[in-house]
Order: sequence, then C-alpha cells, then structure tokens
Amino acid sequence: MKNRLFIVEGVPCTGKTSTSEFIANILSESERNVLHFPEGAANHPSDYDFHAYVTSEDLLLFSNGERKMLISNSEKIDNGYVIPLANIRGDLFNKIIQYKIYDMLPWHKEYPIMLHKWETYCEIAKANKNIYVFDCCFLQNPLCETMMRFNMDTKEIFNYIASIYKRIEELNPVVIYLKNTNIKQRIDEVSKEREKEWLEGVVEYHTSQGFGKSCGHVGYDGYIECLKARQDIELSILDKLNIDKLIIEDPFKNWDETYNKIKSKVTGT
Repeated sequence: MKNRLFIVEGVPCTGKTSTSEFIANILSESERNVLHFPEGAANHPSDYDFHAYVTSEDLLLFSNGERKMLISNSEKIDNGYVIPLANIRGDLFNKIIQYKIYDMLPWHKEYPIMLHKWETYCEIAKANKNIYVFDCCFLQNPLCETMMRFNMDTKEIFNYIASIYKRIEELNPVVIYLKNTNIKQRIDEVSKEREKEWLEGVVEYHTSQGFGKSCGHVGYDGYIECLKARQDIELSILDKLNIDKLIIEDPFKNWDETYNKIKSKVTGT
C-alpha cells in the first residue's frame, strides 16, 4: 500500500476515536502490519501528549536523586530529556509537571522537540512495513498549542503544520477530516454523555488564554466560538496543503454512509 499513514482530524465530538478504530480494523483485514495509536497514547510514535522536557541546565534545579530518576525514565534529545510523566510519582511529579511539553513549555522549546519527534517517527516508519493510523496529532494538538495557547497568526500556524507535513510526506499520508456544520448542537449532545469535568476543562482551556482570551470569548459560548474558528483554520490549511484528504460533512448523521466513504478512500475500492 502506498499510503503508510492515515490521520483522523476534526473538532471535538465528531467521532474521531471511533473512526480511527474503524480505519485500523478495515486495514487489518488486508494488511498485516497495522498500528493504531489513538489520542493520548503513551507510546505514540509522533506525539508527546503527556511528557515533560528539561534541559541539562533545568536538571540542576533538582536534587541528585531526582536527576537520576528523571534521566533513567527519559529519552535524550540534544541538550535535554523528554520524560513520560506517567512514570513519575509524588513530589517529583509536582516539580516536573511544570516542564510539561504541551500546556507549559515555551514555544521556542516546544516546536523543535515536536518536529524532531515527527522526523524520527518518519525515519522509523520508512524502515519498516507498518501502516499507521493516528487521530488528532496532525491538526488538533498543534492548533491547541499554536492557536489556542499562543494565539499565533494563521501564517505561523500554517508554516508549522507545513513543516510537519514536509517531514512525513514520504509516507503518503491521508487525512480524514470530520467536519461539523453545527458545532454547538453536537457539543450539546455529546457533552451530556461525558464527565462534567471534561466540559469545564475544555471551556477553561479555550477561553482563559491565547486566542479565546484575545477575542474576549468567555464561558461555554466562547468555547464554541473557539472551535468554529479552529475548524475554519484547519480546513484552510488542508486546502492549501498538497496532501491526500477526504473531508466528510457531519459524519455522525449517517455513520453507515460515512464509513462506506471512508472504506472506499482507505482501501481504494
């Protein structure tokens, strides 16, 4: 198969997780080596969802014992260390969480680490025969940082995504984008099925910093406005990139029809 990477994207509550599972299952019927990495996977080959990064200088702020613990759980990258936060406990976790890559790290430290991760993943993928299925890591997670956290302009955001694409282009990636034409209605429906803390967390994240704060968006309605703006930018990025893609409008209205379209795209039948 010429396409070695399939990525499912879209704003929250569009069905990305179940769609990526569907794609992995479909591919597994005809391909032997299919690897599915959902959002937040601890061992994700191209993402650092719950990891910290400290430089050698940062480590001097920790005790000898803490440094040994951190280094023993880390991946060395240039002059620093990437540390899976799931492996750290107690007081040391409270210290190292301040260096979390997403949410805490300054952009000048974050973006080279993330581009290095994508580049390393591509080199590994080219050396094996695996087909990969991801969700969220190509558009959603980068835009949550560049747009929602740092309030970068659209040109900066596009250039960053284009830099990621440049590093994976040889894998002939395909983006399956689940577009939502009525974001508020869908979030209203799905949020009732989720924990209250989920909605409170995403509203706070989107309205207390970066893009949302700069626009004066507040509360639940402000969160919805942030998602609308994010979807617009994501679709504009896909339009500009020379990347293979399938955009499905309101996929949740008819999942049978949606999955038939996806199956045809993924398998070429």
